[in-house]
Amino acid sequence: MNPDQHTSLTQTVGRRTFLKVLGNTAPALAITACAPGTAERVISYVVPPEDVVPGVATWYATVCGECPAGCGMVVRTREGRAVKVEGNPKHPVNRGSLCVRGQASLQGLYNPDRFTGPKRRRVTNAESGQTVLEPVEWQTALQEFIKHLQEIRADGQVGRIAIVTPLMTGALDDLVERWADAVGARRLRYEPFAYEAIRAANLATFNRSTVPHYDFTTPDLVVSFGADFLETWLSTVGYSRDYAAGRRLENRRSRLVQIEPRMSLTGAKADQWLEVEPGTEGLIAAAMIHTIVSENRVQVKGLTDVTTTRIFDLVSEHAPEQVADQAGLDAE
Repeated sequence: MNPDQHTSLTQTVGRRTFLKVLGNTAPALAITACAPGTAERVISYVVPPEDVVPGVATWYATVCGECPAGCGMVVRTREGRAVKVEGNPKHPVNRGSLCVRGQASLQGLYNPDRFTGPKRRRVTNAESGQTVLEPVEWQTALQEFIKHLQEIRADGQVGRIAIVTPLMTGALDDLVERWADAVGARRLRYEPFAYEAIRAANLATFNRSTVPHYDFTTPDLVVSFGADFLETWLSTVGYSRDYAAGRRLENRRSRLVQIEPRMSLTGAKADQWLEVEPGTEGLIAAAMIHTIVSENRVQVKGLTDVTTTRIFDLVSEHAPEQVADQAGLDAE
């Protein structure tokens, strides 16, 4: 279009006429943009639930189950569907904050690949071993499950039964545990970040197979052996708050020494970061115990000489001079 044609078109179609045409065609464009067959019939409640008011959000207090920290959170629901989660400001662990895993918990709830009901595996090609999962009714699934369970128990092969659950607490965890004991099945807990080593260490040390909670508000010195407690390790939200509280000027300012092969977020925030060879953190800890015991710096109340001698026997071959070369760290 040349400039003369543009000028004539502008003079022909006035501003008011153009706005009128635009206002009339916009709804038509919006209607045609809707794909056919997507219309749904909306029917109001005949007997509405007491806790559901259309258009009004309902909040519920719960506990996050994405990790063993157990942060408190509140869930906003609309018409019975969870739409947003936030930290519970009255919970003692996170005090209103929530980590990225907690915020992303809704993605797991509405994951399109999540099973919406029971499914049965059917062989489609016996030669190649290809199978497919087909949905079945709950009643059919329960009958087949009970039948297979009875056959396995009748053959004396109860050890083949395993129950895999995520991290659970409270009454639901107790129910699954009692059911597994009654059937004779093994109980397996799956966690995205496994803490079996921590549970085993606490079982051997304190006779309790639990994940501990550490207090970062009171110590004057914190020595961390690769524990990225400000980003990924255990209760990151609670530990971050406690660590910040322990380093305020009005309080006793704690000092942090981070020992790890790769600089993490905790290492970047530490007062001193020591780079070591991967897998040698335990040797360095043993060398520190060796130095503390050999120089009579033990300040643990109630620790007898017999126990101290047994501890030293465990680390007698891990003097700082012996560990330095393996760890890539100065003996001093």
